[in-house]
Amino acid sequence: MPQFTPAVIPARGGSKGVLRKNVKPLQGKPLIVWTIEQALATPGVVPYVSTEDDEIAAVSRAAGARIIERPEELAQDDTASEPVIEHAIDVVTREEGRKPEQVMFLQATSPLRLAGTLERCLTEFAASGADSMVGVVPAEIFLWSGAPAVRAHYPYEARPRRQDITPEQMRYRETGSLYLTRTDIYERHHNRLGGRIELFVMDPLEGIDIDAEEDFIVAEQLLRRAAEERSVPEL
Repeated sequence: MPQFTPAVIPARGGSKGVLRKNVKPLQGKPLIVWTIEQALATPGVVPYVSTEDDEIAAVSRAAGARIIERPEELAQDDTASEPVIEHAIDVVTREEGRKPEQVMFLQATSPLRLAGTLERCLTEFAASGADSMVGVVPAEIFLWSGAPAVRAHYPYEARPRRQDITPEQMRYRETGSLYLTRTDIYERHHNRLGGRIELFVMDPLEGIDIDAEEDFIVAEQLLRRAAEERSVPEL
């Protein structure tokens, strides 16, 4: 795998669902620090926090991340993630004097990644020959839609037992937690996904995305459960 993989962690100060959520404490540490520490624990990965916010920058720098000063025009409510990642790639390229072959995009609001997850992602990406990889968790296959007509998205006439579900029948939910992408895909498609796309299947515990106050409660419960299973360090 490449020696150097920047992990870009976008973090705006103007979060709407939960005020200042990126620095809100989760089990005693700011939310964004969980992701920074996971990146720092992964060989070859260097965390870069892209932010326009002084407090987020200070907290992230103290945790060991490098800071990318995000222009105000890339920190609006309607700013997509891709221009932010592309800006980060440009900054990293100037600072390092070389363009990274690939970039990891980590979401700060997904604090629960088990020990070794990011390293496993790098290994699977290198082995697969993929151009981009998306983090997913197994999802319910017994799904229905109601418009324009009621329709099952599984063979309800011969309902499979869960233990008999085949690989072809499996479905997965994109978590937003992590993406790994060759930098030329951003250049050509301006998208985190493109070319040959592969799935990176994560543990269901890792599927949490904090978007509301109650999600912090759920995340704390999951972190305690993971710590009990010795999957993440105990605090």
